[in-house]
Amino acid sequence: MTHSGSLSSSLAVPDAAAAGSSRAGGGTQHAAQWRTIDITGLAPVPTAAADRVPSLLWVAIEDLVIDDRYQRPLLAENHAIILRIAAAFTWDRFSPVVVAPAAAGAPGKYALIDGQHRTHAAALAGKTNVPAWLVNLDAAAQAAAFAGINGDATRVSPTQIYRAALAAGEAWAVDCDRVVRNAGCELMTVALPAAQRRSGQIYAIGLIRRLVETGRAGDLHQALRALGASMQGQRAYVWDAQILQALVDATSAVPGIDGAALGRWLPGVNLQKLRESAERLRHSPGYTGRSVMSLLTEILTAKLELWLKEGGTPA
Repeated sequence: MTHSGSLSSSLAVPDAAAAGSSRAGGGTQHAAQWRTIDITGLAPVPTAAADRVPSLLWVAIEDLVIDDRYQRPLLAENHAIILRIAAAFTWDRFSPVVVAPAAAGAPGKYALIDGQHRTHAAALAGKTNVPAWLVNLDAAAQAAAFAGINGDATRVSPTQIYRAALAAGEAWAVDCDRVVRNAGCELMTVALPAAQRRSGQIYAIGLIRRLVETGRAGDLHQALRALGASMQGQRAYVWDAQILQALVDATSAVPGIDGAALGRWLPGVNLQKLRESAERLRHSPGYTGRSVMSLLTEILTAKLELWLKEGGTPA
């Protein structure tokens, strides 16, 4: 398959002598201490998927496109990273980007799977082509590759990994999205600045995934529904992991509490003030080392039990 913008099907190998001479005269040289790749004593590991052998080539930057279904958006902090890379640009620190033939709608182009920051930096540094690994993957497999590359390297946030997994149709991401949407909320695929966040927007990817995968989707659903229907649920800051985890745990710890009962109880408490109480409590004698979330769970559980004792109506 031929694409425009490819300079060659392989990269030139630098002359060994030239490479050595470029380091000559650089001061005292210590003898290299080499070791080989040694897998002695390790059992062979079967590959999880078909082993697609990539090809290495140079690609014109103008022939690269970015699939926003799974790629991270470029925010202010990303632009700062790009400028920093560009300011110190050198091919010595540029690893090949990962690309695949773009899907329909972008003929002759390559989808940029990994390397968005350094490719933008290369363009800013005046480069017109970048080295690339070309893999033949469809759109879903490209998203899965992005999640795998960046997830293994821990270079992207859980939100970005979730975005890519959702685009790839991975079961855990689809399940999490469904549970949260059915509760009238949104599991966010883009991390907005705090000032732009709105009620019902959830960024606690790890928490939601853990609850869904451990069979607690029902507890999560009723907590989200009740919080969304309450006045304090209109405040974006109550939708964070601490409050959501404590609310789900407290609800499930008190027998007879369902979403309707929780909805009747929530107007009588102030979740943010209770969190502040938990924060102060963890610095008190006898509570050091306790997390805010665990203390908040105990506080909410005690208040739910007291509400029932004083006449609150359970399910």
